Amino acid sequence: MITHILHAGSVDTPAMARLHKTGFAHPWDEGALRNLMDKPNCLTLAAFGDTRQLVGFVMTRQAEDEAEILTIVADDHYRRSGIASSLLSHALELTRLRAATRIFLEVASGNKAAIGLYEKHGFVEISRRSGYYQQGRDAPEDALIMSRELDGQ
Repeated sequence: MITHILHAGSVDTPAMARLHKTGFAHPWDEGALRNLMDKPNCLTLAAFGDTRQLVGFVMTRQAEDEAEILTIVADDHYRRSGIASSLLSHALELTRLRAATRIFLEVASGNKAAIGLYEKHGFVEISRRSGYYQQGRDAPEDALIMSRELDGQ
């Protein structure tokens, strides 16, 4: 169960890198995560469980009034428990408070669980990149570009 969602700091990057490694074919390492977190236009939120262990995180980046979700990941043991949904809700609200009016993301077309999560939060497909994900897969997979307005959540 989630006990806290907090702004992540550099002390959290080892745990974040471990989580990212379990969720992605080409994970970001500690250095890449820390580099993004150091940028003033990047927002990183972490979910902590009962044992104060980091169990998920989300990163967004903003340019003017547009933002993008760079990554969102939950610990395998906590998937389907609402962590990603809670992280996404918090990130959307904070991004809106930072004056963003639209937010984008990219997701593999075969990632039905993630697509369902995003649709639940009001995202719609606006574009598709054919065969975008190729490396380390049996067959190329499309990337869906999804977006939603942030006015009045």
